[in-house]
Amino acid sequence: RYFTPWWTDPQSVGFGELEQYFLPVSVKQATGQTKVPFGIFAVSAHDTVLATETCEELFTPNAPHILMSLDGVEIFANGSGSHHQLRKLNTRVSLVKGATEKAGG
Repeated sequence: RYFTPWWTDPQSVGFGELEQYFLPVSVKQATGQTKVPFGIFAVSAHDTVLATETCEELFTPNAPHILMSLDGVEIFANGSGSHHQLRKLNTRVSLVKGATEKAGG
């Protein structure tokens, strides 16, 4: 299994520009929407702010959740694929706890 991280220009503000991803025809027909933003970003709702990061990003020393939590993101979703690997649960739980503690949770 190989992972290629989302590349961001260190000289740009935040996590860089969002790219536009063209949706499949079936989605376009159902929603009337042709494109969606793709990249590292947060969604602001009335009472909270949420964002996602990939499984691998949780394991990196400069994970996106660090800067995003300092910028007000309160809820992070991490689509972890680690549950497919035996004996990795304790590591994953420890990393989630550490991310929560760093962000003041």
